[in-house]
Amino acid sequence: MVPRPPPPLALLAAVVAVCVGAACGGGDGGREPRVERGSIDWEDCGGIDCATLEVPLDHDDPGAGTIELALGRRRASGDDVIGALLFNPGGPGAPAVELLDRAEELFTPAVLERFDVVTWDPRGVGESTPVDCVDDLDRFFAVDRSPDDAAEVEANLAEARRLAAGCERRSGELLAHLSSRSTVRDMELIREALGEPRLTYVGFSYGSYLGALYADAHPQRVRAIVLDGAVDPARSYEQTALDQARGFDGALAAFFAHCERVDCGFGGSDPRAAYEDLMSQIDAETLPAVVAGERRLVGPGEADIGVATALYAGEEGWDLLARALTSAARGDGSILASLADTYTGRLPGGEYDNDTEAFYATGCLDGAAPPPGELAPTAQRIAAEAPYFGAATLWLGAPCSVWPVPPDGSPAPVRAAGAPPIVVLGTTNDPATPLAWAEALAAQLESARLVVYEGEGHLAYARGDECVDRAVDAYLVDLEPPPAGLRCPAR
Repeated sequence: MVPRPPPPLALLAAVVAVCVGAACGGGDGGREPRVERGSIDWEDCGGIDCATLEVPLDHDDPGAGTIELALGRRRASGDDVIGALLFNPGGPGAPAVELLDRAEELFTPAVLERFDVVTWDPRGVGESTPVDCVDDLDRFFAVDRSPDDAAEVEANLAEARRLAAGCERRSGELLAHLSSRSTVRDMELIREALGEPRLTYVGFSYGSYLGALYADAHPQRVRAIVLDGAVDPARSYEQTALDQARGFDGALAAFFAHCERVDCGFGGSDPRAAYEDLMSQIDAETLPAVVAGERRLVGPGEADIGVATALYAGEEGWDLLARALTSAARGDGSILASLADTYTGRLPGGEYDNDTEAFYATGCLDGAAPPPGELAPTAQRIAAEAPYFGAATLWLGAPCSVWPVPPDGSPAPVRAAGAPPIVVLGTTNDPATPLAWAEALAAQLESARLVVYEGEGHLAYARGDECVDRAVDAYLVDLEPPPAGLRCPAR
């Protein structure tokens, strides 16, 4: 999932690339509307600057109206400022402006000193012109994403159709213009409005996909681009889902091995068997939970998302996952529910932010999903190789199989021919964006320099690894690309 950023978020992110990794990366096409350079009117918003930028609803028809993008800026801490650094934290569907108050978690002091860090809520997201679909997402997330019979298959499809129909009913005019390609064209307008002659950009997870598309469309306008937790835009829908399901299954296996070594508190000498028994019990009967004083029930859908949320953090999430599973085994699903809420954007009382709706509204336009009748056999094939998360990965993407707007792309490589060096970061045991994707993207981009972090979890930069951070900082600040074949062992 990319984070919909720290604290790391999870299993829907496993569908991020299912929805976006099947997208193509060609040029934008058509003439871009112009904006005045340096035209952003920044205001003080309590520690950061904020602004609104109007962009066309339809870039191919600028006269069809405009939408608003919410922008934020954290000014450089030093005096020797290089310029603006634009970033996207992941998604799709993740609001970014609110993260500027936590920029120290995303960037090193060396970068924060030299750059005005700028971000935006992409079209359809957060404080930008938002997509709106349904009022009740509890039903959507409560569905069993590993259906055992025809009734459970139909329940998945019914909730997928309900969400898709709600988006069409409430956001029909906007819905056709929320693809990543439209966002890439917004990025070019943001660059112009910032007055930057060339773009400095960092994209995390799904944000790497935006950066790759931008470089492919505008190679001559690249100053420096870092793509961390890279998405492979040439991978097929099914292969992408399989890769991510294997990634999360592998992360769960690493957790089991950890518990066997150090007695994490869950499962005794056989945590795998204990986990399978617990999930079977939750599949048969929901667990009670209390979150923020609200009594809830945790079924298999919420349990899967809660587990994957913790796995997204790598070793840093293992202690929390052990506590969540131990508590669940004792009949209390509260920690699992809270983990799931962190990812899904659930608020007390059953309200949600619009992250999930924006996730599908963008992702479903970025690549074709299997038709409804092929979801069950496709999920079975993936589950045969990834039994813990295979089916759930596929079924969480079900809304894209019934989406009212057709996708506008298909899998294709990106080249960014003529661009200066572009840095691609991959982590050896990243469950959400496997290392193979970073390797594939680096092979596609003509000027890529691949840096491999030999560790666990999602993303590599600004996690405290001196080797990774030093290489990225030298590139962003001094335009010194890392040496070919750089590998950074976890310490």
